[in-house]
Amino acid sequence: MRRILIKAIGLGLNLWGLLTPRLAANTMAKTFSKPPKYPLRPKVQDFLAMARQIHHELAGQNIVEYHWGPTGAPLVLLSYGWGANAGRWRHYVPELIEAGYHVLAYDPPGHGLAPSGTLNIPPNSAIICALLEYYGPAHAIVGHSFGGGSYVNALNNLPHNLHPRRMVLMGSFSFAMGIFQVYKKCLGIWSPLYRRMIREFEKHNGNSIDHYDFALMTAGFSHIEGLLAHDPSDPVTPYAESCRYHTFWTGSYLYSPSEGGHHLGTAGITRAILRFIQSGEVPAEAEREEQSLVAGHDLGLPLVGL
Repeated sequence: MRRILIKAIGLGLNLWGLLTPRLAANTMAKTFSKPPKYPLRPKVQDFLAMARQIHHELAGQNIVEYHWGPTGAPLVLLSYGWGANAGRWRHYVPELIEAGYHVLAYDPPGHGLAPSGTLNIPPNSAIICALLEYYGPAHAIVGHSFGGGSYVNALNNLPHNLHPRRMVLMGSFSFAMGIFQVYKKCLGIWSPLYRRMIREFEKHNGNSIDHYDFALMTAGFSHIEGLLAHDPSDPVTPYAESCRYHTFWTGSYLYSPSEGGHHLGTAGITRAILRFIQSGEVPAEAEREEQSLVAGHDLGLPLVGL
């Protein structure tokens, strides 16, 4: 039923695009940037109530910060995926606090306890930049899905002295166009309207969509210890996306647990990531990338057939 409803919405947008293409494309771009907001479960509310909550305006956006552990201790910054909330980290925070870290998570617009609003990777990256400029640099940062791509884009815009020692990307897209193509396929959007939507996004953010090639950005991250965690059977983000990161990011480790799905929320995966954050230990089965792929190589080309 849900799939039928989504396709019906897409058909409506397509037909609207025949009549008023620019207005329909602009509406599509806004819809693409409107996160779903779900009520917080009681156990999530209890977890977040344990944090020092700060309502903060950063990068022109209203966010909610969650702080655990002593301020001034080594910082671990956490950024979750699209439509989630900071409760996603409730199995990470206790051990990190016990190990003496200052843990910081946040709700961007339209998520968790933050006000409703629109969001996509450039403004989320701007929030991350502002957090690292305000509290950083971080010992480690962990980003899941949408949060991972936002981290890479943010670090690409920050000086090296604000880069973390370690970074974990969990099930993240490596190229922004892939996200748009999933959206196009999901709604069944016709190509002319889709191209107009891309132009609206580019006009709003001031960059071509090709600029947001996150895997290529990590070619400059050899000084950061990187762990790429991705279940090969992930139904949301293709496993090839983390493989593509791995080819560019010299020294990165590709960890491919055959469990966890897109959420990667199993106890074993959580323990592996926590060990990496604290000591740099990587899972025994993880593969190391010794040398970055030359940018002109065919395998380095963006994934455009998703």
